[in-house]
Amino acid sequence: MVLPDCTVQPGVEVCVEGGEIAEVRPWTRAERNEAGLLLSPAFVNAHSHLEYFDLKGKLKSGEYWPWIREITKVKPTRTMEEVATAAAEAARQNVATGVAVLGEISDWPVSGAAMASAALGGRIFQEVITLAFSESTAAVRLEACRLNAKVNADASGLPVTLSPHAPYTVDPESLRLLGSSGEFISVHAAEHPVEREFLQRGEGPIAELYRELGLSFEPTGLSPIEYLESVGCLHENVQIVHVCDVTLTDVERIAASGASVAHCPRSNVQLGCPVSPVAELRKRGVKVGVGLDSAASSGAVNYFAEMREALGVAGGALSAEDVWLMSTTEGAESLRLNRRWTIEPGADPDLMLLNPVGGTLGAIIGMGGPSSVVRLLRLKGVTPLS
Repeated sequence: MVLPDCTVQPGVEVCVEGGEIAEVRPWTRAERNEAGLLLSPAFVNAHSHLEYFDLKGKLKSGEYWPWIREITKVKPTRTMEEVATAAAEAARQNVATGVAVLGEISDWPVSGAAMASAALGGRIFQEVITLAFSESTAAVRLEACRLNAKVNADASGLPVTLSPHAPYTVDPESLRLLGSSGEFISVHAAEHPVEREFLQRGEGPIAELYRELGLSFEPTGLSPIEYLESVGCLHENVQIVHVCDVTLTDVERIAASGASVAHCPRSNVQLGCPVSPVAELRKRGVKVGVGLDSAASSGAVNYFAEMREALGVAGGALSAEDVWLMSTTEGAESLRLNRRWTIEPGADPDLMLLNPVGGTLGAIIGMGGPSSVVRLLRLKGVTPLS
């Protein structure tokens, strides 16, 4: 069993009553078919784009901004049925790799049904983009997002909130509106230096796009994190995704705000983003979860590969136990799930049984894959384990 401090303790069993853990005690029944398996809190996918699954391997661009431009052009060419089918398969593959809950970024009204079909929990962030919309039509765009959010909420029964895509794709007034909503929101920010170039100095490829679209803008002199703060989108009800191109001052600002972070190492590497200072963020108390992002940028849905990348890019600054914690308990905290995602009396995480390849968390991360997941165990309504 994986204890709350991410040490592995053999020879114990867990008793579940009324949807929560009632007791953790020495193993009493040698005939149980779980003998030799590892029980852990299930994985939390802190940042997901189920609706991009069908784009895996189809985008040619490898660098951040060309990739953004390419996916922006490709997304609208697909039918609703194609996107719904892709999202449902991505949801199924999340479960297969040990994910029980996720923070889903939805651009269409299909992720709710996909998550329901796979019995995935978590929350959905309905993505708002107002770039290229006039001030008068930004309100119309927000209303369309609200309608999609309702469809996703009705289909899934999960909390769904309108969330800005990024500081450079949402107008300042809409950012202020979303940031002051009182709802928990998610925003991509500080992913790549081109974002800083635009917001601080009004330069770079994003500025070129604004000119191409005939949009006006004024340099702010602020980093992306400072800009989020200036428009009311940096506080305890905000999850910031990626957080790669940041200074130590930015890190301290995030920590002081109470915001959480989603770390997507495979996507960051694929798109040539700077290495996120995860260890520095966590050192200052920021809750950091691990996200699979989308198959379009991260590749195969494989949580173990994501953890391996998180260890690799950290360059020794994170231990296997750190990454496991970020992938389970801390990931749940980063999404504000309001559940105790640990194995101890009174807690109510979803659980997973694993084949413990190598016996240690480091070995499981290094050699594991979806085939290592024996099954997920939902505490709400699950048959008691004792």
